[in-house]
Amino acid sequence: MRPQPERIAKGLCQCGCGQESPMATKTNKKRGWIKGKPIRFIQGHNGRIRPSRRIEFIIDPNSGCWIWQRSLTPQGYGHLTINNKQVLAHRFLYVQQNGYLSDNYELDHLCSNKACVNPNHLEPVSHAENCRRGPKAKLNWRDIEIIKNKLAMGITHRELAKEFNVTHTTIGSIARGKAWVNLGGLANG
Repeated sequence: MRPQPERIAKGLCQCGCGQESPMATKTNKKRGWIKGKPIRFIQGHNGRIRPSRRIEFIIDPNSGCWIWQRSLTPQGYGHLTINNKQVLAHRFLYVQQNGYLSDNYELDHLCSNKACVNPNHLEPVSHAENCRRGPKAKLNWRDIEIIKNKLAMGITHRELAKEFNVTHTTIGSIARGKAWVNLGGLANG
C-alpha cells in the first residue's frame, strides 16, 4: 500500500480547505517561506487532518525516503493530529503497516532522515539503542563492522576501545550482541 498525496494548487492552503494562503512577509528557511511567495498553510491549519489527506509525502527516487510534506516538529519529525492528539507521522505509518508498537520502543530512522515516514526505513529499538545509533554516537556502522572483524581476529577489547576512543565495556557489548546488533538493511553513517 503506497498512498499518494493529493495535489493542491500553489497559493491555496495545503490543508485542503480551499482558502487562499497568505504571502510570506519575510523569508524563513526553517518554515520553507520565501518573502512574497504564498506560504503552505493558513495559520492554525497545518495540524488539520481530513480523512482523504492523512498521508502526505513525496517519494525521493534516490533514497526511497517518503518525505513528510505537512507540519514538522522543531526537531524535524513529521507530525499530525488524530482525534485531537498530536502523533508522530513516522510512528503512525509504521503502525498502519506493521500493527501495534509498544510504547517501550522508539523507531530508529535507518536512513537518518527525520522527515522520512517510509515504514521500511524504520526499525523498532529501545531508547538506549536509538541513542547509540544517533548522530552524537562515537561509532557508526562501518566502525562496528571493523570492530567485529578485529574481534574475530583476536584483537582485545582494550586495544579496540583505545583505537575507537570508546570504553572497553562498549566493545564488550558489541562483542556480546547487546549493542549495534542489526547490520542488515540500511546503515547509519
